[in-house]
Amino acid sequence: MQWENRIGDSGLVALPPSFAFIDLPAPLPAGYAAAPVSPEQAGSLVRLCVLLKTDARSASLVLLRDTLDAKVYLGCVIDAANRVQTWTEVWIQDSAGLNASPASYRDLLGNAALDAKWQKACASATGIIATGFESRSPGPLFIDGKTHQTSCARDKRTNAAWALCTDEALLASKGVPAYSSSRSRHLYQPELGASSELIPLEVFGGDATALAAALGLAGDPIPFNASCGLMMVRSLAPMSLEQYADAVKGVPSDLGPADSVLRSIAVASSPSSGADNSSGFLRLGGVGVAGRIIESLHLQLMALANVVQSTRTCVAATQAPLLNITADSYRVSVSKVTAALPIWWTAHVELTLWSDAAELHIPGTSSQYFVSGQAGGSSIYSPSSMARALSGRGWLRPRSVTPDASGMIVEATLSAQERISAGNNDLIWIRAGIGTSRFDLYMFAEQQNALAGGELRLRSLPQKLPDDAVAKLRAGTPISDVSFELIPMLSSPCDLYAMGILAVRLLLTNQKHPLPAALDDLMSLAAAACAIRDTGLELPERIEHVFKSDARFAAMLGPQLLLADIGNDSALAFEAIPPRLWYGVLAMIIRMLTGLSPDSRCKDLGDAPVGAIHRVFDGTCEDLAGLITSCRALIVPEHTLNREVRSVLDDCLSSMR
Repeated sequence: MQWENRIGDSGLVALPPSFAFIDLPAPLPAGYAAAPVSPEQAGSLVRLCVLLKTDARSASLVLLRDTLDAKVYLGCVIDAANRVQTWTEVWIQDSAGLNASPASYRDLLGNAALDAKWQKACASATGIIATGFESRSPGPLFIDGKTHQTSCARDKRTNAAWALCTDEALLASKGVPAYSSSRSRHLYQPELGASSELIPLEVFGGDATALAAALGLAGDPIPFNASCGLMMVRSLAPMSLEQYADAVKGVPSDLGPADSVLRSIAVASSPSSGADNSSGFLRLGGVGVAGRIIESLHLQLMALANVVQSTRTCVAATQAPLLNITADSYRVSVSKVTAALPIWWTAHVELTLWSDAAELHIPGTSSQYFVSGQAGGSSIYSPSSMARALSGRGWLRPRSVTPDASGMIVEATLSAQERISAGNNDLIWIRAGIGTSRFDLYMFAEQQNALAGGELRLRSLPQKLPDDAVAKLRAGTPISDVSFELIPMLSSPCDLYAMGILAVRLLLTNQKHPLPAALDDLMSLAAAACAIRDTGLELPERIEHVFKSDARFAAMLGPQLLLADIGNDSALAFEAIPPRLWYGVLAMIIRMLTGLSPDSRCKDLGDAPVGAIHRVFDGTCEDLAGLITSCRALIVPEHTLNREVRSVLDDCLSSMR
């Protein structure tokens, strides 16, 4: 579920979260109320609040978006005069989204793992407004629909406060699942100790009325954080990355025409300055459209550099890939309009999500395997090989069991109805049972002994196994109805690929050249450049050769895509953008696309150094730094060079006299 985002007739952005375009401090918009994030803030002079959409009969939270393990609401910081000082995102930990993820992924994430993941993400996120709830669970929070005040739940029968039970000994004594190793969550009343009843939250699902009744709450409270999830509050970035990129190009977006977007932001952020600051560009003198296209390239490259750097920072802090990057993963904020810089030159891109990856810890190997929470590679931003993930049931026919210093190595054949296509580094995770013993086998396909159809010859890593399982396996008895999952080796090269697709979206698309067409054309260019790799030329030089050999590529992938005003005039665009610079841009994008060709920076989706998986982004950061420097030289020429050129010209003129 996502918010609406449109521009109103008044010229101000009318619906959340683009309230951020309104000049601050400002009163709350009509039809909205604010509820303090925590009860103790109710009487404070400055309150951190969550926003409520109100009418005569009801009030409801404004949901910006939801993720696998969180819900994100619109919030704000309000002063004593009820004026909004800052718009915020209020993140609430909520694992309900995990129900749609693969079973193997859910099994890796108990409450302790989810809490640790949340705390790491908060530590690496930017724009955080600390509340203390980043690492400490609040009590179950509800909002009174009439007074708009937040309160911790108290049982009206005992007046004892409800809280999240993380006392493993108490949970065990009650015969319920542990907190840390499961996703079960129970509320209890700490003041009553062992005599407190436990309320399992999963029983109620999303039924807020039933949960409120079970907690003994009066009235009709609105659940804000009923399951005591960890929280995070961060500044709101009002624009999506796609909206920003289109506005810079002059392409209409879902915010409206590009000039209307620019005018609305300018009026809202500087309504009384009196200066003409409505331009998003430097308005380079004497160069017209040529100056605009150079600026467009520079701004898009700067945005992409923000994207790569913010992603690298997150991956470096967590040492886990994101595996969920799309254009919606980033948002853009702009600074207050001043006479110093035009609007688009103040833009900053922020990563607004965190990793969906869960690490599968495998004994006996230093390789890292990450399981994605997404069900298959259904997005254009996901490499197609991510979709190799497969699960099912079948027969396991043991062939041999060999002792090893670290345990037992099992060789076997897996037979299943599904056709299984496993790569060299893909893991086959098998769960089997013999009598009362349940055990896991982590196995790899033996490519040299590949079988046809739905059969795979497998060899396991050295593992410790139950004695009865070893005996049964040695006897060669087929084991029926084993469950298996094929897990591709996924790491940060998946994120590099996704950002390569995002680079295509920023630099190579317009109204008549959508993302799928642009990506197809770029892949054709990569194949053509690869075909002449034996010439020994560097990739930008081979791209130049391809462009000169086939004029269609200039029409499909020329710099005219950077500006709507230019139409499809590639000749005019190349007069403004030096061809070598543009070929370098295209080369950078091709290198980002993991596994696309021998020119790719990463040969496959697991091609990342263990313990330093963020280093796969370094080459792209270097490419961007060089391209931005070259582009900047077109905007702010080197005066020393100009003097040298003028001196040479003067000498030539003098010699002719």
